[in-house]
Amino acid sequence: MANYNSSNTNRRLKASSDKVRIMSEVIDFTATTTANSGDTFDAIGIPANTLVMSAGVDVLVADTAGNSGTIAIGDSGDPDQYVNEVAPTAVGQKDLLVAPEAYSAGDDIRLTIGTGAINGKVRVWATMISLDKDGSDEDTDSMNVTFA
Repeated sequence: MANYNSSNTNRRLKASSDKVRIMSEVIDFTATTTANSGDTFDAIGIPANTLVMSAGVDVLVADTAGNSGTIAIGDSGDPDQYVNEVAPTAVGQKDLLVAPEAYSAGDDIRLTIGTGAINGKVRVWATMISLDKDGSDEDTDSMNVTFA
């Protein structure tokens, strides 16, 4: 089992973080050393205090080697939070689970391979919004109002 981490370590949403952001990364399994069952790919960084409204996978190039591998989209705590295991044998978007998640700590949108090898190419995507517009994207903010 191998754990692949994206070279993009940015966990900050872009300016005006009170707007919905769509983030995506392409994973070409032919560029890895044969992705196998149990391998994980941390594709998209999730900043602390972020709501991930949905995440998914679009198969750009189907697995053509007759491999038995499946892919799931989730995070470090639930490998299929957003997409149950699916075989990437046909191009297109895969069925999503309606499973929004609020993250108080940083995490990653993670692709997990199950049951066998994969050789195709996919785009992993997520729709996110910051829950901490004027804050630091960490739980270190102080109160800026008073209560009577």
